[in-house]
Amino acid sequence: MPDLNTGTFILLIIGVAALMIILIFMTIFTRRGKAEPKKVVRSDILADELDRHKRENYHLKAELKRINSLNNLFFASMIRLTARLNPEEIANETAGLLSNYLESNELAVFLYDEKGKRLNIVAERGIDDNWIPKIVYKLGDGKVGLAAEKRLPIGSREFDFLGTKKEPFDVFVPNICYPMLYQDKLLGVIAICRGSEFDEREKNLLGVVSTMTAVALNNTRSFESISFSASIDPLTKLYNIGYFKDRLQEELARARRFQHSVSITIIDLDKFKDYNDSLGHQAGDQLLIRLAKIFKDHFEDTDIIARYGGDEFVIMCPEIRKQDTARIVGNLLNDLEMYDFSRGESAKKVTFSAGVAAFPDDGGTVSELIKSADEALYEAKGMGRNTVRIRYPKVEKI
Repeated sequence: MPDLNTGTFILLIIGVAALMIILIFMTIFTRRGKAEPKKVVRSDILADELDRHKRENYHLKAELKRINSLNNLFFASMIRLTARLNPEEIANETAGLLSNYLESNELAVFLYDEKGKRLNIVAERGIDDNWIPKIVYKLGDGKVGLAAEKRLPIGSREFDFLGTKKEPFDVFVPNICYPMLYQDKLLGVIAICRGSEFDEREKNLLGVVSTMTAVALNNTRSFESISFSASIDPLTKLYNIGYFKDRLQEELARARRFQHSVSITIIDLDKFKDYNDSLGHQAGDQLLIRLAKIFKDHFEDTDIIARYGGDEFVIMCPEIRKQDTARIVGNLLNDLEMYDFSRGESAKKVTFSAGVAAFPDDGGTVSELIKSADEALYEAKGMGRNTVRIRYPKVEKI
């Protein structure tokens, strides 16, 4: 019996050992089976992450290529800018450069007229043509004038802190203005309007362009040429209204001293909008340019002809009575009948209405004379257009 019990005990131990071995192997294979999916999952994640990085690298390379292309274009534009020798060409190159690289609704390059102490638009993008001749700033007026006066970039925040006056023009309210300075000499201002604020990169770009534009302007080596360009309407090449008012002010002082007459005429084209709508904006610009040349041929070199607004002109005739001026303007109106202003279509005729006023009868200041001539113009339009009216206490037809 003892031997039998011993054998049974040994068999029992062997069975338990075998069972333990089986359990150990089962545990190992079970763990391996569970570990394999984890390895597969980790491999899939790594593959997805690698694909994502590849896509990002592709987009980064494309963006880098685009930036390099823009940089090349930018430097090419800067080279063209510094190669210009005419202030108007420099201003136009600057306006084009900035409109390509900065998002903007409206953009203007102003040149500073040292004699008149004012800033006039010489190049622009997006501004209504009717307002271009009228948007003129004095030092300290609005952000444009404040940037010129303080010799500092002026944004909305700086204007709220430093500005003492409101923006003078509802049609042009810039977000930021950069002065164009060469060794602290003011040459002009760059002004940009848009709906969003400018980031640091854009401000840095504006700073570089304004500096390089100032250098290019200084390289013209003639401050008088810059002042002259600031007095000229960029489209018609006539004088702008700021220059006209200065000259009229000087002529009035001279007229008081020597007791002679000074007459002014305001001319407004009839139905110019219809001409623009039927033939296009470019045709309208060409008409204004052609009319400017015709006007110059009908007046003396001593007379001052300026663009007053979109399709308005103003003329000063020193030492001429208003009756004589009205006769000259009437001859001009009649002569326009001989011109064909068509653009490859049926013949188109152009007429205008005009009002004439003179010192001393109709006013003793610039504003009074312009107001009197404008009232006569209003009467001419009320009479059916295509006529010239003289300003009297009671306006009479020529």
